Amino acid sequence: MSANRRPAIHQLSVSAAYGDAIGSEIFTLRDALRSAGYESDVFVELVDARVATEVRPYQEYREVSRPDSVVLLHFSLGSKVSALAREIDDRLVLIYHNITPAEWFAPYALGIARDCQRGRVELAGLADRAALALGASEYNRLELEELGFEPTGVLPLIIDLSRLDDAADPMVLERFDDGHTNLLFVGRCVPNKRMEDLLRFFAYYRRFIDHRSRLIIVGEYRSFVLYFDALQELAGALGLDEVHFTGHVDQAELNAYYRVADCFVCASEHEGFCVPIFEAMHRDLPVVAYSAAAIPYSTGGGVLLSNDKDPALFAEAVHQVLSDEGLRNRLLARQRQALKALDHEKLVAELMRNLERAGLTS
Repeated sequence: MSANRRPAIHQLSVSAAYGDAIGSEIFTLRDALRSAGYESDVFVELVDARVATEVRPYQEYREVSRPDSVVLLHFSLGSKVSALAREIDDRLVLIYHNITPAEWFAPYALGIARDCQRGRVELAGLADRAALALGASEYNRLELEELGFEPTGVLPLIIDLSRLDDAADPMVLERFDDGHTNLLFVGRCVPNKRMEDLLRFFAYYRRFIDHRSRLIIVGEYRSFVLYFDALQELAGALGLDEVHFTGHVDQAELNAYYRVADCFVCASEHEGFCVPIFEAMHRDLPVVAYSAAAIPYSTGGGVLLSNDKDPALFAEAVHQVLSDEGLRNRLLARQRQALKALDHEKLVAELMRNLERAGLTS
């Protein structure tokens, strides 16, 4: 390589979907790398038609592959892309977004559980190939370290939160901005997010604390029909008539749900980062979450964490946040401080420092 020429820094991913958090990070990194003078393209296995002009099929990577190039592999599932990463001579940097352990999915979707298990096998197989491995949270980094990756570091997910300030759906605002206390969770309806615990907590909250309250769960549920059906049965058994599963929503609808909400609640037991918590923080919405997996790491202590799933204790914690103005203001101040860690320019600079420390850039 010429002393005057910077190495190319390309990205490989299963996909870079429009509106997806990982896709947003990929394009942010690509633009920053290009601005810094690096040749940088995005190569994917699954092409989203809405960004088709922004990406290239992963098979084309062999055309640009060079031993002095750096390739950032975004890993969240086993794929043909990770197999390609083992075969090329480029210097590999793994960016690990985490894989949900298969046991969460096995009772409801055996095929997805098998995909997750294969993904973890493929991940372990890259330990001797990666020149650097970065986790989206310290929780992810520790997992990489346990698998034998070295060196490792943390690169928090680079997410675009500005879209949450765009227009909000007026029909959602009209329906739910009615004086009720709105408790909100955003996330796919999947078992590791423990929505059954949210239902039990809400049953206590509505019965003993606030009769004029509702639980709104925003997220796609068709992929795990058996789990969703079990949640419906539990809600019926608990006598809950103010639980609203919205299914998939568009951006304007999502913006509206964040605006009508009074508190964001999360009982999830496995997250690699948990983007919706940061969306809630951006909208200055107090967050009460179960302390598990990446959440205590990625939030930097900025949210109110519960170490107990007891429905009464969780409900009382939410009540304290909503009824004690001083507590709520202190919590919101902590959340605003935690958000500063996600500044795009700082994160791109941190990536470049990691690459330099690993001897991958000049």
